[in-house]
Amino acid sequence: MKFRKTPSTSDSSPLDLSQLPRHSEAVVAEVSAPARLAARLRELGFLPGEHLRVLRSGTALIVQIGQTRLALRRRDAAAIRLVP
Repeated sequence: MKFRKTPSTSDSSPLDLSQLPRHSEAVVAEVSAPARLAARLRELGFLPGEHLRVLRSGTALIVQIGQTRLALRRRDAAAIRLVP
């Protein structure tokens, strides 16, 4: 299975995890969420500099960070900003 790099955006708005298509790879830039959600996402491994892959995209996302696979609601995934 081949993975794609993070798609580039034509405008200057940051890309978030909810926008990534299936089989994309990206690097976490920051978690921009209310304190409680941000803390939980960091505990799950969404830390700046971490590489991730989107394994499934739909109402929920299946994301792999290292050897860990996680399911995220799309609205929670929108709080995770990615490096372009």
